[in-house]
Amino acid sequence: MIAASSPAFSIMDLQDALEYISRDFEAWEVVGEGYHSLPEIEKEFLELTPSYELEYSAHSPMSDINIGSLNPRMREASIRELLEGMGAASRMGMDIYTIHPGFMTPIGFVMPDRVKEVTKLSLRRLETTSRDLGITVALENMPRSPFAMATDPDTLKELIEDIEMSICFDIGHANTMGLIDEFLDLKDRFVNIHIHDNMGATDEHLPIGKGTVDFPKILDRLIGYTGRYVIESKGIEDAIESQKELRRLLL
Repeated sequence: MIAASSPAFSIMDLQDALEYISRDFEAWEVVGEGYHSLPEIEKEFLELTPSYELEYSAHSPMSDINIGSLNPRMREASIRELLEGMGAASRMGMDIYTIHPGFMTPIGFVMPDRVKEVTKLSLRRLETTSRDLGITVALENMPRSPFAMATDPDTLKELIEDIEMSICFDIGHANTMGLIDEFLDLKDRFVNIHIHDNMGATDEHLPIGKGTVDFPKILDRLIGYTGRYVIESKGIEDAIESQKELRRLLL
């Protein structure tokens, strides 16, 4: 199943977004920020969505969120924001809740092991609550950046080695690291795949075929994968373009 996702949808009225996406897609990964904070749209979502033939998953809020913050008050606020979104996603009937790891801050560069430690503690809290709610949490790999965590398979595995957390594999992010093949070795834990293209240096979110990602090779290695392919785009036009190309490649 192919889903659409874009922060651009998060500044649209909910019903308008549903109209746009349902014309061309089978599923929508709702980015839970902007006008679409999940706890805030929960009631309207449950009223509107029976009129649309879509499946839904959620991406946690990203802006101003850092579950690896060494400031305990800021870290707790971030965790609370994700937990509230996760609870709303569960009540809204969503099956997957994608999250980002922590990121490095000025003090974090001085104490990187402590950042890793508190991020793992935060992930454990999120995973425990997800089991109680019956929703699957997926940790996403990040693009090349000095501030990012989980940019390579080993560090991603280390963050979730002691918990039963799944993976959201972001192909575009992995391409900026030149590590797509290595990430694919973890495919048994993939429950969600983000699809977009780039030229290999930065996270450009280009349509499929406009960058250097070898999608036919990747899809060959993903034979047997049964989760969603989520097209992450800059807007609906790019999403439709990518969907057409992805459908062609999946034939």
